[in-house]
Amino acid sequence: MENIGKLNINLIRGNDKIVTLSFFELDLQNVETPLDLRIYESIRMDVKVDNNINSPVILALAIDSGITIIGTDYNVLRIAFDRSFSSTNGIQFNHDILFKKDSLNETLLKGVINIQSVTTL
Repeated sequence: MENIGKLNINLIRGNDKIVTLSFFELDLQNVETPLDLRIYESIRMDVKVDNNINSPVILALAIDSGITIIGTDYNVLRIAFDRSFSSTNGIQFNHDILFKKDSLNETLLKGVINIQSVTTL
């Protein structure tokens, strides 16, 4: 079974939010070897109402459309959520982040996105 990381994201209703994730290669000699994310053909985040694979995608983020690769080593993924997505309260969505390399898609991260009002925190 593959290891898929879990990433839960909390958003405040009506706010913008930036999530940054750093990626490193598994290197037993040097645990801080940055993983250059430019090796991937594409990286995308699909957000759905539930965890069913056949559920329609309600928000799709991709490189240059909500997702940016940043950092001097190009190992940081910047995911931007804008207030138009977080306009409802008390909603929970499911997401997965897919990395495509050599025409193969691999889900490396998945989790839930919670949208809450300030008073429910």
